[in-house]
Amino acid sequence: MRYIVKGVLVCCAVALVVVIATWLLLSSSAFSSLRTTFVEGLISKKLGQNVLIEDEVRIGVGRQLQVSAKGIVLHGSSVFDANLATLDRLGFEVSAQDLWNGQLSLSNLSLDGVHLNLLTNDEGTTSWQSVAATGADAEKPAKTAANPISDILTDRKIELTDVTVLYQNDLNGLEFDLQLPDLVLERRSETEAASAVGSGSLNGEAFELTGVFPVEDPFQVMMEFEQISIAATQVPQQSGLQLETTVEVAELGQLLDVLKLNRVLDGSGKVGATFKAANGVSRIDDLNVLAKLDGGQSLELTGQIGELGNPADVSLTTRIRLYPEDAEPAPASSRYDLKLVAVDMVMDSVPGQVPQRQMVVKTNGFTLDTSGEGPPPVKFSELSRTPDGTLRVGNVNLRIGNPSDPFVILNGSVDNALQLQGISAEGLLDIPASSLISPELLGPDDQLGKFSGNFHLSGDINQLSLTNLDGKTSETDVWNLEVHGTIKNVLKFENLDLEIDVDVPSGADLLQALSLEPVDTGQAHLGINLVSEGTDWNADANVTIADSVLQIRADLDDATTDPVLHGAIESDLIRIDQIRSIVLGAAQLRKLGTSETGDEKAEEPVASEEAESSGPLRNVTLKPIGRSILLSGMNMDVDIDLRHIEGAQGISSLQSELTLDENELRAGPLRFEYGGANFDVSGQMDLSDEVHLLTLTGRAEGWQLDDILHNLNFKKGASGTIYADFNVTGGTESAKQFARSMSGNATVTMRNGSIETQLLDLAGLGVLPWVFSKDKQKVAPIVCLRAPLSISNGSISTKQTTLETDQVQVVVFGGVSLNNKALDLNLQPRKIGEPLSRSPWPVTVKGPLAKPKIKVKDGPKRLKRSDGANKMPAKRKLCIPDILQLQ
Repeated sequence: MRYIVKGVLVCCAVALVVVIATWLLLSSSAFSSLRTTFVEGLISKKLGQNVLIEDEVRIGVGRQLQVSAKGIVLHGSSVFDANLATLDRLGFEVSAQDLWNGQLSLSNLSLDGVHLNLLTNDEGTTSWQSVAATGADAEKPAKTAANPISDILTDRKIELTDVTVLYQNDLNGLEFDLQLPDLVLERRSETEAASAVGSGSLNGEAFELTGVFPVEDPFQVMMEFEQISIAATQVPQQSGLQLETTVEVAELGQLLDVLKLNRVLDGSGKVGATFKAANGVSRIDDLNVLAKLDGGQSLELTGQIGELGNPADVSLTTRIRLYPEDAEPAPASSRYDLKLVAVDMVMDSVPGQVPQRQMVVKTNGFTLDTSGEGPPPVKFSELSRTPDGTLRVGNVNLRIGNPSDPFVILNGSVDNALQLQGISAEGLLDIPASSLISPELLGPDDQLGKFSGNFHLSGDINQLSLTNLDGKTSETDVWNLEVHGTIKNVLKFENLDLEIDVDVPSGADLLQALSLEPVDTGQAHLGINLVSEGTDWNADANVTIADSVLQIRADLDDATTDPVLHGAIESDLIRIDQIRSIVLGAAQLRKLGTSETGDEKAEEPVASEEAESSGPLRNVTLKPIGRSILLSGMNMDVDIDLRHIEGAQGISSLQSELTLDENELRAGPLRFEYGGANFDVSGQMDLSDEVHLLTLTGRAEGWQLDDILHNLNFKKGASGTIYADFNVTGGTESAKQFARSMSGNATVTMRNGSIETQLLDLAGLGVLPWVFSKDKQKVAPIVCLRAPLSISNGSISTKQTTLETDQVQVVVFGGVSLNNKALDLNLQPRKIGEPLSRSPWPVTVKGPLAKPKIKVKDGPKRLKRSDGANKMPAKRKLCIPDILQLQ
């Protein structure tokens, strides 16, 4: 018994020593470093990071070990001055039995003063990278906790107070300052749902955080700002994680504040997406983004991003509208009114298949629609926030046109993407050259080749500058076009300095390539230097057609209400035959953009159904440039001075003035000389009338009758100087249409001429030579000629045309039809001063102009005046029918 008692006492003593030793180990300051090392190791093992406890660690003894520690530090990378994380106080309870069995089960976890610094410098180094891991250790995977935190706290409570998280990335400029004064994660029992409740601020914007985590049902998390609502709901899956996420933004301004971007947009937005993570692969499906700005602009994005990090698994449809659908700008016929309306893009990329894409650029003047196989229309990367609060896109690639053969490729950056400012891009241009002349010419078989070049874009959405432009045509032999220069504001086509050089080996080949009637103009060259500054425009051009050269200068001040284009057209040498070719060629060029009936397609700003259904360019309402200028209301005042016109008949010159205002086009007085003849002509067109009739008035003098007859292939000669006064009006579609519709009057006169008697004999007028001259001579004199003509719808009629020799007066009446190309004339010769006598051998001329029938017949009966007048005046007038002069 004594031994038993002794044994019990010894055991009690040993137990007392163990208890005292354990108590000393857990609470004595002498063992503080040992406790600190133990807890440091415990936390480091779970976090996978080295943890330093700068203050003391206390452990309370009971059914649960009550652990508390202060001054916990995670240093992180030595590149940064700030620690990765600091914790003012940590407290938790842990089961001694679990520790003895190698398990960790925490309860009543509380953290106070949590400060986390997630930093990345401009070299990509992060604060959470361990600088101690080198060599072989660096290649080893980082240590991770044996059990996830969720397993450790499955039925416990966590309290977090005074939590701050700072994320700062120098690579992209993003910065998030999260403040959580109070956050509680709690599950009261294993059968109850866990909950999370907290409040705080993100970059100064207050929010409320709530979450519900049932044991079996899907969990939900809500984050509510004043103008932003974020919700995530779990979708049950057999494996992996699936979240349906929605973001409601009542005011985009607060979202910009959260992102620390300048508040430059006003509007609302909504985002919906499904996030999936399984077997190490994450993806985003069912993406739906809608943003509406107060100004009427909108952005809609639908589709799926697919596997994150895999650009071959993206299917997105994007629609950008700059105007509401019910408030689009009116169709534009002028480039000054051109506005971008909408951009639609579709990208469908499936792994293992050829990517498909589509891009539709809609303006109020045309729609560019391209689709096919190829890269996406737009790619961008390197998004970042600048120190002054703008969103920068460091790399943008824009491809406009056919996916395999785009018209324009831009590679650059945007310093302020939200306001489209700070744009800088290098551009490649490769377009059908026909599109520079008229959209109607764009087609698959383009004989005009391609226009290719490069340029640089810089500026913003209000003033985008195009510099270093170098472009030229290729893949064609019909012409060579080169363009060099700059445009300070390409959107408004202002402040430009362009040099344009055009070489045309054959004008006929060029017209034929434009599907027009060929005109043999020979070789042509055009050089233009076009400069504008503000509203002042200046142009100098040099035009060469074979041997003919024109110098053109033009100035325009577009600041006035009714701008006037002042200019001059000068030349030291123009060949008359080449002028004919130029006029005919210009008449053909005028047919561009017109139908076979002559009706202009672009007059009405409505695209045809055929244009809508085919081709990349459709819904075209823009007029060709030349027609747009003529109908733009621009006023013109141009002087013309052709100092040397060379032709078959000698040397001539021409001076004139061309003026144009809103309602009227005027040319003249047009003064020129040709072959000894002088012309003074004025033209006027009423632009307010849709018919656009041209009125010509003027006088011509100095025409030589022998030249006219020679040009009409008469073998016999005549002489005399002819004068003409005229006032005629006709249509302007073509010279033939003008002649056929011409109306008005003209008077032709001639004096001191002569005609070969053999020519009279051919007409039957020389049968009685004494009638025309006293003696039979080779040449009969023509004293005068006067032909008053009345013109109506292309028909010329006369009743008093009179031709006189020294003996005979010939009165002509009848008409000529230019439409039918026929004539019907009666010529009655009578001896001067004897109008009441019978006409000897009157002549009729009838039939086609090319080959009329001439008949000589017996004279008519004697004439008489209805008023009885029968006496010639003492002084008769020349070339007035004698019967009208009787008294």
